[in-house]
Amino acid sequence: MNPAALSLPTSFVDFLHSLNSTKFKDLWPAQEHILAKYKDFCLTPDLAVELPTGAGKTLIALLTAEVWRRSGGKVAILSANKTLARQMLAEANSLGIPAVLMEGRGQDIPGTDKRAYQRAAKVAIMNYWVYFNQNPVLDPADLLVMDDAHLAEHCLHSLFSVEITKFSHPELFSTIVTTLRDAFPGYAVLNDALAEESVGTITPPELLSFFDQIQVADRLRTIIDSSAALGSDSDLRFRWQRTRLHLREANIYIGTTTIWVRPYVYPLSSFEHYRETTQRLYVSATIGDPADLARRLGVNPITTIPVDAQFGEKTSGRRLIIMNRLEESDIPPRLGGAIFAALSVHPKSVWLCSSGAVAKRYKEVVSEWLNKCGFVGHPTWVLSPLGDEIDSFKAAPAGHLFVAGRFDGMDFKANECRLVVITTLPRAINIQEEFITAYLRDAGFMRRRLNSRIIQALGRCNRAEDDFGVYILADRRFATHFGRESNREGIPRNMIAELDIAQDTAELDDQKIRDNVTNFLQGNFGAYDASFAQYLSSVPQAQQFNMSLSASKVVKAEVTAWSAMYESQNYGLAADRFEEVWKAYRDENIIELGAFHKWNQAKATYLLSLSGEPGSQAKAYLLAEEAIGRGNKTSWFNRLRASLNRSRSSNQPSDSETSEYGFSLARAFDEFLELNGTRERFEKACQRISAALASDKHDQYCDGLKSLGVLLAYNASRPKGSAATDNRWRGTFGNSKEAITFEAKIEHVEGNAITSSHMGQAHNQLNRALAELAPLGYTVRGTILTHLGEIDPAARSSAGPIRILRQDAVLRLWNHVERLLRDYANGWKLDDVTARIGKTQALLPRCPSAGWLVQALSADELFVSSDVLLRGWPITTG
Repeated sequence: MNPAALSLPTSFVDFLHSLNSTKFKDLWPAQEHILAKYKDFCLTPDLAVELPTGAGKTLIALLTAEVWRRSGGKVAILSANKTLARQMLAEANSLGIPAVLMEGRGQDIPGTDKRAYQRAAKVAIMNYWVYFNQNPVLDPADLLVMDDAHLAEHCLHSLFSVEITKFSHPELFSTIVTTLRDAFPGYAVLNDALAEESVGTITPPELLSFFDQIQVADRLRTIIDSSAALGSDSDLRFRWQRTRLHLREANIYIGTTTIWVRPYVYPLSSFEHYRETTQRLYVSATIGDPADLARRLGVNPITTIPVDAQFGEKTSGRRLIIMNRLEESDIPPRLGGAIFAALSVHPKSVWLCSSGAVAKRYKEVVSEWLNKCGFVGHPTWVLSPLGDEIDSFKAAPAGHLFVAGRFDGMDFKANECRLVVITTLPRAINIQEEFITAYLRDAGFMRRRLNSRIIQALGRCNRAEDDFGVYILADRRFATHFGRESNREGIPRNMIAELDIAQDTAELDDQKIRDNVTNFLQGNFGAYDASFAQYLSSVPQAQQFNMSLSASKVVKAEVTAWSAMYESQNYGLAADRFEEVWKAYRDENIIELGAFHKWNQAKATYLLSLSGEPGSQAKAYLLAEEAIGRGNKTSWFNRLRASLNRSRSSNQPSDSETSEYGFSLARAFDEFLELNGTRERFEKACQRISAALASDKHDQYCDGLKSLGVLLAYNASRPKGSAATDNRWRGTFGNSKEAITFEAKIEHVEGNAITSSHMGQAHNQLNRALAELAPLGYTVRGTILTHLGEIDPAARSSAGPIRILRQDAVLRLWNHVERLLRDYANGWKLDDVTARIGKTQALLPRCPSAGWLVQALSADELFVSSDVLLRGWPITTG
C-alpha cells in the first residue's frame, strides 16, 4: 500500500461516534491524546504505543486498523494466544469493525476469510504463529499490529531456535553434553549437566566458543539428525528443520538442564511478512526501552509515540503487594499464610516462574501443599506456548495456573483471579539471558527488561479501575532490588507507592499480614486507600525514557549484523556491523558487552575465512585476542583463551588454568553482594553464617556449611532423605573437578569420640558420591565434620580415605574468607563494571589454585587441622 493513500480522519472522536458502537461511546483522555498524535507518526515504519494496563490500547489499535482498512490497506492484528485473539475479535465486533478470526494451520483457514483480509474487506485477527509461520499462506499486511509486542519473541523462539532439555529429551541431551565434554573438558557446566543434582545448581550457562562450535558442528548435526527424539517431538522436529543448516552461525548455549541453539538476535527484519509491511505498530503496556524491543525481535529501530506523564504513569485498580523479607527462604510460612488467606477468599492463583522446569516443580510442590491446607481437588495447569489453558483456568471456580518465562499476555478480570505469586526475580527467563546477566553485567537493557517484567506481572489481575489483586513477591531478591532507587527506572508512580508500602509492611507479624490480605480481598479498602494516598504523595514524577540516536544506530547495526551472519551468510557485512557496535560501546566505556560484540566480529571474520577469504583467519585471531583483552579477564572471556589456543594448535597455557578458581570465587562474591546489597544486610548475612558455623545445633550448622560452600563457589547442597549426606559440595574449576561429602557430628549429645557408626555413615556418603561422580571425572573426598577431638580405635582403623575436619578449622576458614569478602565489598558497586573488575583483579592473587580443598583433604593426616585446610591460600592469618 502506498502510504500516501492513507486517509486519516480529522477527528478520531468523530470517527468513533460514526461507528455507532453501543459499548465504545467516547474516547478516554489517554486514547484521544495518542490518536491525535498519530497523524505525526502515520508514516513511521516501526511505531510503538505504550500505555498502562487498562488504559485502552485495544481501542487505539482497532481504530487505527479500521482507518487503514478503509484506505484500502490489508490489516493484520497479532495476539499472543488464542484467548487474546478472541478477545480482540469481540472488541472489534462491539465497535462494528469488520473482522475475521484466523486460527489453526493455513490449510484450515477458509478461503473466504483469507480473501476478505487480502482484499481489505475485513481486519484479520490471529496469533503470532499463524502470521509468522514457516510457510505463510497469507499476503503480507500493509499495517501489522503487534499486540503485547514482547510476546512475539515466544513465536520467534519456535521459528529460529532449537531447545533440547534434560527433561524432555534426556537421551539426546546426555549424548550432546557427553560429546562436548569429551572434546572440551574445560567447560564447567558440561560436568554439572551430567550430575544427578544439576537442577538448581549455581553454575551459569556457557556460550560455546565459536572455535569449538565450528569444530563440532557437523558431529552435532549428525547426532540430532539420528535422534529418536525427532520422531516423538514434532515441535523439536519443526525447529530443527529450520535450524540445522545454521549450526556454525548460531550461538550454542549450554546450561545444566538445557541446550539452546539460536542467533543472539532473531532475523525477523529479513522475513518477508515483516519486511514487506508498510507500518508495524507495536502495542504494549511495557515498551520501555524501544531499542531493546527491537533487539529482542530482530526488527528495525522503533519510535515510541510520546505520552504525557498524566497518561503514562497511572495504573488500574488496586494492588496489595506482599514482599518477602531478605532473611527468609523463597516461600517461608509467613508468605504461605498470606497465600492461604487469599485462597480462602478467592480459591484461584497464578504462579509466575522463570522456566518450564521451575513451573513444573512448583506445580508439584504447591499441589501437595494445597491438599495439606484443605484445598483438595483443585485443578492445576502448566501454561503451554500457545496458551490454550488460560480459558480453562478462567472458567474454573477454583484452580491454579503455573506459567514459565511469561509475565504478560494473560488478562484476568474480576474473580477470574485475585492472586499472583511471582516466584522469582525475573532477571533472566532463558539461558541466553542467564549468560548475559552472569558475564555481561554492563548490559543495562537487562535491568530495564527486569522492571518491564515486574510491571507486567503486577498488572495481571488489574484490568480495570475497579479490579484488585494480591501480588506475592516470593523471591527475597526483590527486597534488595527495590532497595536501590536507581532500580526503579521505568516503573509507574502508582506501583512505586505500592512497592513502598510493601517494603514498609514486610516486618509486620504473620497474623497482621493475613488480616491485611483478607480485608483487602473482601473489599475493605478504607485503610488501604488512605495509606496509598499518603505514600503516593511522596513519590517524585518519573522522567520518560527516551532512546538516543546512538542507541537507535547501535541496535540497527546489531540487527543487521545477526541477520547477515545467520540468515544470508554475508559474513563480511556482519563483521563490519559488529565493528560498528563494538566502537559505539567502546566510546561509552561499556566493557563486557562491548567485548562480546568484538568477539562476534571475530566470529564473522573466522566464518569468512572458511570460505577462502585471504587473511581472514589471522585477522579473526587478532580480533579474538582483542575481545579477550577488552573483557578484562572476567571469567568467560578468560576461558576463551584456551579455545583460541586450541584453534591455533598452540600449547601456551591459558590464564584460566591458573586463575579459574579465583574468577569463580569473585562471581560467588558478586552474587552474595548483589543479594545483600546494603551494609546492614551484609552484616546480618555474615553474622548468620558465623553463628551457624559456631553452633552445636545440627540443622543450623548444616545451613551455615551450605552457605559457606556457595560462597566458596561450589554447588553446595543439603541432599534430602534420611540416609543422605549432611552437605555435598561439587565444583568444576578449569580442569579440576571435585566433590566433597560432609557428615556433620557437632551436637554435644553425640558423645566424646567418633565411633565406628559415625565412620560407617561417612563411608556410605562417600561411596554414593563416588558411584555417581567418579565416572564423570570428579575427584571425590569424604569427611566427618565435628567438634570431637577423640576417635575410638575401631573407627580409626576403618577410616581409610575419610578425613576428619574439626569444627574450629572450618570456622577459621570462614573467618579468612570473610576477611577477603569484606575487602572485596569495600568499593564494590553493582552497577559499576569497572569497579567490579578492579575488585576481581585485586582478589585473584589472594586466591588458591583450583583443587586446594581436595589437596587439603588428601593430606596424610586423619585429622585435618586449620593450617592444612588453609595451606593452599596465599595469605593465611590466624
